[in-house]
Amino acid sequence: MTKKRKPRAPKVSEEGLAEIKEALDDRELWALTNRFEILEELRKTGVLNTPYIALEALGALAFGLKSGRNEQQLKTTWPKEWCPETATVPLVLLLALADSWDDYRSAPSGKTLGEAFKIEGGGSGNHPMKSILATIDRARGLHRQVETEYLASNHEGEALRIAEAIDKVATKNGISFQTVKDAHDLHRKQIRKELAELGILNEVKTSQS
Repeated sequence: MTKKRKPRAPKVSEEGLAEIKEALDDRELWALTNRFEILEELRKTGVLNTPYIALEALGALAFGLKSGRNEQQLKTTWPKEWCPETATVPLVLLLALADSWDDYRSAPSGKTLGEAFKIEGGGSGNHPMKSILATIDRARGLHRQVETEYLASNHEGEALRIAEAIDKVATKNGISFQTVKDAHDLHRKQIRKELAELGILNEVKTSQS
């Protein structure tokens, strides 16, 4: 009668074991691991949604980096459901989110997320950040249209003056000549510089063409 062979013990990754041991030996990492497990359970059960958990987790990870833990150490703390893929981002941006999120969490009841992140308009005639950026993006878009009209006309042998290109863009968008001119004047230098960097312009001209 042949003896049954005992099943082989599963192979253990020494590197992985060392990481787990390090996390357990570091009480802050251990606490963070437990925190993330709780957050994941709340996500699964629908008690908290993913955006809220994302802000909570990003804040904790940012403060972990600030306190001296490295990315590999922090990677041992999050649940497998959060996937192994990572992205490297500037720490200053994570800390900005973390500080604002901490302010929101610790603020008295009634303080909105937008107020904590200082992205709402508030009083004194201030505009919401999204409105400010939308205005800038729209102006830059108008300027790019002017540059396209102007540069394309030169290429096709139908050279337009800048004023004519502005007029064409204003008519196309159903807005005033002055609105487009203001956008062009405001962003001309920066966008001409960008076009030069792309090789579309040979040089950045400072005078009107």
